[in-house]
Amino acid sequence: MKDGKSIEEIVESFDASKYCDSFSNAMASHLGSKENAKNICELFTKLCNHFPNCKKQEQDTSYKQNCGLLNYWLNIKLNEDKINGNTCVSYFENSIQSQCVDIFGYSANSLDYLFDIEKDELNKMNILYSLYEKYSKLDAIKYDNVDQAKQSLSTLSTACCPDYIKVSYMCNEDNKKNNRKFCDKLNAFKSKHDALYEKVAAKGDEYSDYFIKLSDCPNNKIISTAVTGSIIGLIPLLGVLYKVSELNIKI
Repeated sequence: MKDGKSIEEIVESFDASKYCDSFSNAMASHLGSKENAKNICELFTKLCNHFPNCKKQEQDTSYKQNCGLLNYWLNIKLNEDKINGNTCVSYFENSIQSQCVDIFGYSANSLDYLFDIEKDELNKMNILYSLYEKYSKLDAIKYDNVDQAKQSLSTLSTACCPDYIKVSYMCNEDNKKNNRKFCDKLNAFKSKHDALYEKVAAKGDEYSDYFIKLSDCPNNKIISTAVTGSIIGLIPLLGVLYKVSELNIKI
């Protein structure tokens, strides 16, 4: 996510592999349908063009976070209901690498950074990504239309509550020793969210009154309204974990 945009929106202008049709023919039965296989191929190869250091294995400072995001995104796609979780990352990797030579060339190890993420870790990553997605949209709110800004502040900040409540228990005194890395990232998110609240509060009560702080989420009234008008969104604790940066979301 960047400026409230989804990954699909961000990579829209990048080129996909011209061999995604042949890939989709070969992988249709493994990825739910030919249409779904082609969609995954196009988005994945666009992402690879968006992050050329992954494709070229250039070990610069952004290599881990960018390639970690690619790996996270792929794991999410391969675990969608329509695929039934039957296709492992290595199988996908071998197929797309051999089919889409215009993107990956003929190197046998150009996608070595891909791996299957354990389901428990993937679930935690999904929660963090969902929180950061809403944060990104909150941070991108324009204030030239007062009523629209208030509505967006209310909708997006309350929409954070169900996810935050769902995982915050994992970081209480009894549990956090078993989830230390996740709790560090959740606390980092809370700090960013709190800082954004202060930024909004500086604009005056007419805005901050509509921004629900995470520390206020347990309030019964907030919980009951959190799903009202909430928005749908998808991504990352890349393990490489927990290093998604804004598309570069900086977790």
